[in-house]
Amino acid sequence: MISQRISPDPVLSFLVMTPKPAERSRLIIALVTVLVGVSGLTLLPSSALRPGGDVVVAVAAATTVPVAAVWLTGRRPAWFETAFVVYATVGVVAVLAMYSSPFHAMPSCSALVLISLYATAFTRPRIMAAHVAVSMAVLLTFAAVALAGDDDGWIVLTHLLSVAALFASPFVMRYYVSFLRRQVDESQRDPVTGLLTRRGLYNRVTALARTVPAVRAVGVVTAEIAATAELEKRYGHAVVDDVVIELAERLTASSPDDAVVSRLDADHLLSVFPAPEERAATAARHVADAVTTTPLRSAPADVRVGSIVEPFTAGEDPGTFLHRTLSRAQAALRDRTAPPGPGGDVHRAVSTLIADGGPRIVFQPVCRTADLAVVGYEALSRFPDGSGSPVAWFADAETVGLRVQLEMAAVTNALRASAALPPGAFLSINASSATLVSSELAAALTAHLPVRRLVLEITEHDRIEDYASVRASIAALRSAGVVVSVDDVGSGYSGLRQLVELEPAVVKLDASIVRGIDTDPMRRAAAVSIVTFTREIGAQCVFEGVETEAELAVAAEVGADLVQGYLLGRPAPPPTG
Repeated sequence: MISQRISPDPVLSFLVMTPKPAERSRLIIALVTVLVGVSGLTLLPSSALRPGGDVVVAVAAATTVPVAAVWLTGRRPAWFETAFVVYATVGVVAVLAMYSSPFHAMPSCSALVLISLYATAFTRPRIMAAHVAVSMAVLLTFAAVALAGDDDGWIVLTHLLSVAALFASPFVMRYYVSFLRRQVDESQRDPVTGLLTRRGLYNRVTALARTVPAVRAVGVVTAEIAATAELEKRYGHAVVDDVVIELAERLTASSPDDAVVSRLDADHLLSVFPAPEERAATAARHVADAVTTTPLRSAPADVRVGSIVEPFTAGEDPGTFLHRTLSRAQAALRDRTAPPGPGGDVHRAVSTLIADGGPRIVFQPVCRTADLAVVGYEALSRFPDGSGSPVAWFADAETVGLRVQLEMAAVTNALRASAALPPGAFLSINASSATLVSSELAAALTAHLPVRRLVLEITEHDRIEDYASVRASIAALRSAGVVVSVDDVGSGYSGLRQLVELEPAVVKLDASIVRGIDTDPMRRAAAVSIVTFTREIGAQCVFEGVETEAELAVAAEVGADLVQGYLLGRPAPPPTG
C-alpha cells in the first residue's frame, strides 16, 4: 500500500469535511467563551475574592466578548488556535489566583479541563499535553497551599483527586479522535494503491481552498492506463493491480511533497499540487516526464498522460473547480508509445530470451517461524528491465506456445545457480501444470536430487483441466524424492480442489491473504482455516509476503511452519566467491 504524503490536519476531521459542522463548532466555542466570562462576573458580589480581585475578574470577563466575536467571523490567522489556548489558560489562572482561599479555587480548576478539550480538538498533541501539565501544576500548587493552611486534609485530597481525574478526558478524546480520523481516512482511500478516492480528493481540495492565498495556480497531471480490459484478459486481474500500483508509486514519488494524488477510477490517476503558475508548470512537466519516460515493469501497458496548469481562486467552489480541471486534464491526455518487449513481437521476444539463456535467477530465503532460521530458498525469475513482470512474460509465452520452454530455461538456470547456496538449504522451484507433465522437468529435477533437497511449487493461474496426468507426474516425482508444494493458495485457481487432488507436502498461503492479516479478521480466519487443513493432511504451511513484524507475529500465533517475505529477506542473486 502507498501512503499519501500529506501532513495530518490539526483540526478534527469533521471540521474539514463540510462547512456546516465547522460553523456550528465556532458558534459553540464562542458561546462557551462568553459563558465562562459571565461565570466570572458572578464572583463579583461574593466574598470569595481577595482585595483587588474584582478588577482582574472584570477585565478577564470583558476580554471574552471580542475573542468570541473573532470566533464568529470565521477568519482567523493560522496561529489563533494556539494563542487562544494561552489566552484562556492565563485568564482562568489569573481569576483562580484572586480567590481568597486556595481550597475554594481547587474545584474551579475544572475550567482548565475545558481548555484541554479544546486543545485536543484544535491544536497539536504536544500543545494539549503542555496545557495539561501546566493545569496540573496549578492544581497541585493550590492543594499544597491549602494543606499548609487550616483546611481539612482529606477534603483537600478529595478535591485534588476529583479534578485531577477530569484531566484524563483530553487524552481519551485524543485517542478516540485519532481512531475516527483513521476510519475517515481509510474510507476515502483506494484499497489497492492507498491513494485518495474521488471523495477524498474533493475533501482535500476543499481544505486546500481555505488555506491558499487569494490567487494561486494548481498543477494537474492525469495518467490513464489504456485498454485495461485487454490487459486483464491477457495477464489476469493481479497483474493489472500491479500495473496500477506501480503507476501510483511513480506518480506519487515524482509529484511535489504537498501534492494530492488520487485514484479516480480503475484506470485513471490524478496528481494535484498548488504552486505559483511558473513553478506549477515546471512541476507538471517533470511529473509527466517521470511517468512516461520509464516503461512499466509489471506489464507492457500503454499509459496516456496529460498535464495542465489551472488558475485557482480562493473561495471558488471546489466541485466546480474539480469538474473544470478534470475535463481539461482529460482533454490534454497524450498517447504513450508502447515499450519494447513482449507487447510487440511476442514470439520473437520470448524466443530471443530463451536463446540468450533465459531469465536470470534470484533467490528469496524461506525461514522457520519458530526461530527465523533460513532453511531454504525460492528461485524467482527476473526479466529485462522495462519489459514486463514475470507473470506477464510467462503469460505471453503461453500465448505463442513457448511456456514450457521458457519455464525450463528458468528451471535450468535455477538449478545451476543454486550451487552457491548453503548445502543444507532446500531449493524451491516454480512450474506450471503444463511444464509439470513434460518429461524435461522430471529429468532435470531427478538429476539434481543427489545434490540438494528440492521442492516443486505448482503455480497455476489457469484452471487445471487434466488432473489425472498431473497426479501421475506428481507421483513419479514424489517417489524420486521431490517435495510437492501448492503455491498461491487463496489466489486464482489455487483452491481446495488443488489441495485435495494434488496432496501436497507443503502449502503456501498467498501474499494477498497474508498482507494485513494483523488487522483484518477475515484474512486471519482464512489463514487459520488453511493452517488447520494443512495440519490435518500432515503438510507444512508457508506464509508468503510477510512484510511487517505484526504479520510475522500473527503467522507464528496461528501456526505457520515457515515464513517468507521482504521482512525476512528480499530476492537477491546467489552469493559469489
